[in-house]
Amino acid sequence: MLALACSADPSAPAPSVAGPTDDGTATPAPAPVPAPAPAPAPGPGPAPAPAPDGPPAALTCLAGHYGATPVGSAAAWSLRLADGTTHAWDDGLPKTFDERLAQPDLQDTLSIPYAVGAIAPVNAKDHDPGRIRHDRMFKSAFGDAEAAVRARLVDVAFVGQTVKFHTKAAAALARVSTRLEAAIANTPSLSAYVTGTLGGTFEWRPIANTQRMSAHSYGIAIDIVVSKSDYWEWDKTPQGTFTWTNRIPQAIVDAFEAEGFAWGGRWYHYDTMHFEYRPELFDARCKL
Repeated sequence: MLALACSADPSAPAPSVAGPTDDGTATPAPAPVPAPAPAPAPGPGPAPAPAPDGPPAALTCLAGHYGATPVGSAAAWSLRLADGTTHAWDDGLPKTFDERLAQPDLQDTLSIPYAVGAIAPVNAKDHDPGRIRHDRMFKSAFGDAEAAVRARLVDVAFVGQTVKFHTKAAAALARVSTRLEAAIANTPSLSAYVTGTLGGTFEWRPIANTQRMSAHSYGIAIDIVVSKSDYWEWDKTPQGTFTWTNRIPQAIVDAFEAEGFAWGGRWYHYDTMHFEYRPELFDARCKL
């Protein structure tokens, strides 16, 4: 969460795009990425069956999205990342949900299926598709330090303002903006959710009280208008209970999901301002 908002996970308050926790180093601002015409929703059709002697189809799919290579055999498949490190597809360890969050294997990141469609309350405990992230895979793909990620940020025109976003996700966010502008033209009241003061995009930091990095650290997440949003930590009672709550309209969610952005409102631990670029969650080939 940025500013008064949250990250992809429960986290400490964070600043907006040019937040006070940034290192303050001035960098040249590239020209804003123009918003091209909307692209079709990400993800191909039905998942193909894996080759008898090849890696699991979902592993091959994940490798394609993160510039990695499947290695090994049926006994122990792994993924060799672009940084040269190798990580287990399935480490064979039984894990609680919290253990999968803290120390996931690659298969764990796909273990909770993401479903699009009509917004509905999420009452199944710990049903948080996309919250399980493999930090090393993200660092290899997007940058393993603040300076490395900053060097890959570009300006993106987003519904009348400019935000910083990772170059690998910038075009997708620009397409979201095009979709949102079209939706706002038909329903002007939608503007209040995505214009004005946003929660923010890039901020290099761990999630509060964890060693895991926020998706905002990689420049692939955006928090929309905080005052229109709901977050489970804000609503939690002294007894630790909370009830799923949301005010974000369907049209806003649809615009983001159509371009491969996972929404925090699909989580039991809801974070309705939060959207992060996770195209693998929408790709049928990545289904387990």
